[in-house]
Amino acid sequence: MESIFQMPDALTSTAHTVDSLFNIILIITAIVFVLVESLLVIFLIRYKRKNPDKQGRNIHGNNTAEVIWTLIPAIILVLIGIYSASIVYDVQTPPDDVYTIKVYGKKWQWDFQYENGAKTYGELRIPEGKNVMFKIYSEDVIHSFWVPQFRMKQDAVPGRETTYWINASDIPRADGKYEKAIKCAEYCGNAHSKMYADLVIMPSDQFDTWVAEELTRKKTDAQSVIAENGCASCHSIDGSKGAGPSWKGIFGTERKLNGGKTVKVDEEYIKESILDPGAKVADGFQAGMMPQYTLEDEQVANLVKYIEELK
Repeated sequence: MESIFQMPDALTSTAHTVDSLFNIILIITAIVFVLVESLLVIFLIRYKRKNPDKQGRNIHGNNTAEVIWTLIPAIILVLIGIYSASIVYDVQTPPDDVYTIKVYGKKWQWDFQYENGAKTYGELRIPEGKNVMFKIYSEDVIHSFWVPQFRMKQDAVPGRETTYWINASDIPRADGKYEKAIKCAEYCGNAHSKMYADLVIMPSDQFDTWVAEELTRKKTDAQSVIAENGCASCHSIDGSKGAGPSWKGIFGTERKLNGGKTVKVDEEYIKESILDPGAKVADGFQAGMMPQYTLEDEQVANLVKYIEELK
């Protein structure tokens, strides 16, 4: 049963089942609402007091009617509960043949690790038609791994593993790409609203080829460095405020430092800020907020070039 409302694409059998349950509950509640409101209007009109001095007749109730209107909702609730329990059981009982992907939430990005050790940052790729098990972790605070297209939401809790399995098939989009499909549904700090990841569903054979190549691909490009080290969680590229200075348009400008001195934002200053962030802290920010990274020269050079081109 397709959803009555314009919901995100349902990409798994579980998602379709959840939509069916939603529609069933919606239809039942709509029928009850219309019935009750209609009877209310009818009774208000039919039994309106025509004479102000006339007193209404006292009615002590009808046991048969009370039993009926108590039993019918109870039976409906029990049936919905049984159907819901079967869905929960299916979700919590994965098949034997699953491909495992580890999901790591941290402020403020999603990282993914595949069975062969390959990693992606801010982008999840899964094989179409295969059973995929997500093992979900947090590296700092509580996050919530939410994929509306799967109708799933599982908390990522520090020190705890949570799981969820899906089988994505019958993908309506030819390219299988869903930008910002993965969200965090648990408030986790000032950049919570920007904690997104893209979803890509690939044909199984293409996925196998891609994940093998991804393991050996040298990730020195700026986007990979930013994603792998979580730079975007603190530094924006659109001028918006964050835990760290925005990168937009800073190259070539004069920056005031803590203590009152100023420095020109050039290649050497950016390199120093990446490799030794406590050396010259921008005014308005605290020392020690940014960890010290160990990066290759090529990674640093590509990142500096990326910041230089942000106008």
